[in-house]
Amino acid sequence: MATLSLTRSSLSVRLSRGEKVAGLLRDLEVPLTSVRSAEVVDDPLAAVRGLRAPGLALPGVRRIGTWRRPGERSYVCVRRGQPALRVGLRGERYDAVLVGADDAARIAAHLDAAVVAGTPRWTEVEVTVPGPVPLAGTLTLPAGSDAPVPAVALACGSGPLDRDSNHRRARFDVTRQLAHALAAAGLASLRYDKRGVGRTPGDWRAAGLHDNADDLAAALDALAARPEVDAGRLVLAGHSEGAVLAASVAARGGRAPAGVVLLSLAARPGDDLLRWQARRIAPTLPAPARALMRLFRVDLERKVATNHAKVRATRTDVARIGGARVNARWLREFLDHDPTRDLRRTAVPVLAVTGDTDLQVPADDLEVLAAAVPGGAEVHRVPGLTHTLRRQPGRASLGAYRGELRRPVDPEVLDVVVGFCRRVTAP
Repeated sequence: MATLSLTRSSLSVRLSRGEKVAGLLRDLEVPLTSVRSAEVVDDPLAAVRGLRAPGLALPGVRRIGTWRRPGERSYVCVRRGQPALRVGLRGERYDAVLVGADDAARIAAHLDAAVVAGTPRWTEVEVTVPGPVPLAGTLTLPAGSDAPVPAVALACGSGPLDRDSNHRRARFDVTRQLAHALAAAGLASLRYDKRGVGRTPGDWRAAGLHDNADDLAAALDALAARPEVDAGRLVLAGHSEGAVLAASVAARGGRAPAGVVLLSLAARPGDDLLRWQARRIAPTLPAPARALMRLFRVDLERKVATNHAKVRATRTDVARIGGARVNARWLREFLDHDPTRDLRRTAVPVLAVTGDTDLQVPADDLEVLAAAVPGGAEVHRVPGLTHTLRRQPGRASLGAYRGELRRPVDPEVLDVVVGFCRRVTAP
């Protein structure tokens, strides 16, 4: 039987094994910031509309699966004689959730009081960040605020990610969920599509690491220029490569932020980091892959080092390494970039968060990071947290990322980031 549960930051749906098989569904977890409506449905079987694709329908008895109709995709698990909770969503894989629950009225009341309350908690405005390449972005503003508010410039991770931290093959959704959590706490934010991604022109492969830092600096200036924003209370925040960029911009000596948030930042040069990743990831690969590596005597770390030498020998923005087109300029700059040099020049409060099961950033680097920042830094080593900013039970592996990304960003991470941003921007 399906069960619904609430935390401070998410709504969870847990299905029985039989329900998962019958409806070809998985458990679902959505951030409360994505909820736009909640209501109790007394006759849920009659409320299911559209075409089943896929799922199970027993007329008058049971409906489990995905139902589609124009403009709406619904997650459904209902049965005869049981009330259901219908939740409208925005920005999620499903537009609506309809799940049977004996306590549907209680959960709906909680959602209405704590989340919906009939009033939007933020507004979003399409903006363009001026610069050598105009960046398409989203300005998120807390609802109901007349005075200029503090704000956060958000930078996502490496590769062709859009303003929400999403790749066409992987929905990380980090910056979007951060933006909404910040808005719910009264802070504005600006996030943007990287060069050559989404609505921003250009080619992401041709952009260097320093180009990306210039783009974040431009976003910070654009945020400061908005009349809705208090230019004296700005924060830089980034995840993965975005954290590298945030540290770099904060150290430049131009517009000084009130604080810097570094999510999953390594405190070592890129060359060392990528070798560490190879050592860390190799034992977590599936058994067939490890067997093939042993058979062909493939040393993953040595292969990475060989590719680094090939990249360093290039002179173009884009090159072919091992038959694949790579952003060679970005790699050359990243391999030699040491974030600790930027951290030593950072004179504002710093928050650093890394998970202790992160396969892409050493959690032990938090100590190095804190020592590098003048005056130290606030650091959080989160148990079970991976590079996706979700928790993964058991042994960490890249193969589990797909399942992790069906869940929202860890609520503890959101709470820590929001709390820090509120403190450093307090009047």
